[in-house]
Amino acid sequence: MKGKKEYCIGCHDNFYNGNNDMGIKECWGFERAKTVTRFRIGWWAPMDNKDNFWKVTTNDCHKEPGRYADLEKLPAHLR
Repeated sequence: MKGKKEYCIGCHDNFYNGNNDMGIKECWGFERAKTVTRFRIGWWAPMDNKDNFWKVTTNDCHKEPGRYADLEKLPAHLR
């Protein structure tokens, strides 16, 4: 499924979706973005417990370094 702008909120590159004074109207990754399900974990949370992850729907290019990490699958030791 094609990506959605609503999933750009919070992304490091959302700055390029018209949220700048440089005239850049769309992030270069949005055209190819796909809506996906990811397993999100807080940046400093330990990856030793399944309860530290939550399932989210987002664009596959979404990134929030310093806040969250989004993984395609739970780590093998938690499956």
